[in-house]
Amino acid sequence: MAAEIEVRNAINIAGRGIVLVGHVRTGTVRIGQVTLPLVLGQAVARRLEVSTVERLSSMEARGLAVGIAFRNPPHLDDLKRTLPAGSILVLEEPGELKAQTA
Repeated sequence: MAAEIEVRNAINIAGRGIVLVGHVRTGTVRIGQVTLPLVLGQAVARRLEVSTVERLSSMEARGLAVGIAFRNPPHLDDLKRTLPAGSILVLEEPGELKAQTA
């Protein structure tokens, strides 16, 4: 099941690394899900894999607030340029990718 996240910010947390902060619009965010291909800086488009999901408290009524960390994350500035506040991040299950490409 895919998930859609409305991006609020991307931050660097000491001891945790790069964390994308947003609100879940649809679906459920799980470890192991992957993004649609993203062009990050000068690099070729690649998928990011979710390594950590943390529920956050939020004063906004936009849905469940989450912090998401990725395996082999891109540079913070590249992530902020690619996924600015208000953009939508789509996460898919790895098995869904194989079914779509077969």
